[in-house]
Amino acid sequence: MGKPITVLANFLRLILFFICATPLMAQGLEEQARKEGKVVLYTTMNATETGRVVDAFKKKYPPIDATFYRTGDEALLNKVETEARLGQHLWDVIELTGFAGYHLFLKGFYAKHDSPERKFFPEGFKDKEGYWTSHYTNTHILIYNTRMVPKDQAPKSYDDLLHPRWKGKMVLDAKDYEWFANMLKFMGEEKGIAYMRKLAAQDIRMQAGHTLLAQLVAAGEMPLGIAMYGHRAEQMKRQGAPVESVALNPVVLNLHPVALSAKAAHPNAGKLLVDFFLSRDAAKIIQSFNRIPDRPDVPPDPPSLIKDIPILPSDLTLVNDYNRYVKLFREIFKVY
Repeated sequence: MGKPITVLANFLRLILFFICATPLMAQGLEEQARKEGKVVLYTTMNATETGRVVDAFKKKYPPIDATFYRTGDEALLNKVETEARLGQHLWDVIELTGFAGYHLFLKGFYAKHDSPERKFFPEGFKDKEGYWTSHYTNTHILIYNTRMVPKDQAPKSYDDLLHPRWKGKMVLDAKDYEWFANMLKFMGEEKGIAYMRKLAAQDIRMQAGHTLLAQLVAAGEMPLGIAMYGHRAEQMKRQGAPVESVALNPVVLNLHPVALSAKAAHPNAGKLLVDFFLSRDAAKIIQSFNRIPDRPDVPPDPPSLIKDIPILPSDLTLVNDYNRYVKLFREIFKVY
């Protein structure tokens, strides 16, 4: 009778240890982070929005000087790899788009940090080992100017974009390689390439920058925007812009991984920043910009940004064939 009681007592002690140890471990991380006193973030997220998250982090941890550098995904990828070749390790945490982030993961740029916040994120939005976690996603939807396109004439499918009435009246981001690769996988490579060639024959205006292109549609310079960001359309609508969106099937969903550098100069402050990016407080800030947080306990505003639409989560493994997709995209859409 004594042995089962002893086993049970040891089990209860173990549980008590973990209950007590968890806040102590967090306290120890914060103490070490405060000693480091600094953390550097590289990001592709809008500077204003990043600033809000970083300011909230600094308010919570005043002794830590948090700074960030912001640019586009391709430029950031080049910056990180160039610095690495030069032996410079200037960033502690990185936040960028799915393809670029997964490329850095495969190259060994990330350190493992199984943040306690990761348990709130579903499978598919994080790797299994604890190297990266996506904190928000972008949806690729069609937007149109309501003063130029009657609702009953707005395209309802990708095939509708091939109608002669839309020739010379559409815009597409000149670097939308991730959307392109996932569409080819969804349609099947042969059929997908054939479709994209027909789409390119519609004399699409190619220009880099989803936000800029959405603004062109809102300003009436072009009636349609292909593969625009859903949250950006919602922001413009709330500001009174004459835009509406259509969730063409499929809606490619882009992840935005957050990760700790394997060569972080401030590893503990970096872990603390990763934890904060994945926290509910940060997700609420992301939500306030009409973006789509990846934490299920913080739904997007409005929920229709993600609810009941034909989602196709980006297959990050397609990055293994990234150069071929880029070359094919540029050749089809004549982007040089």
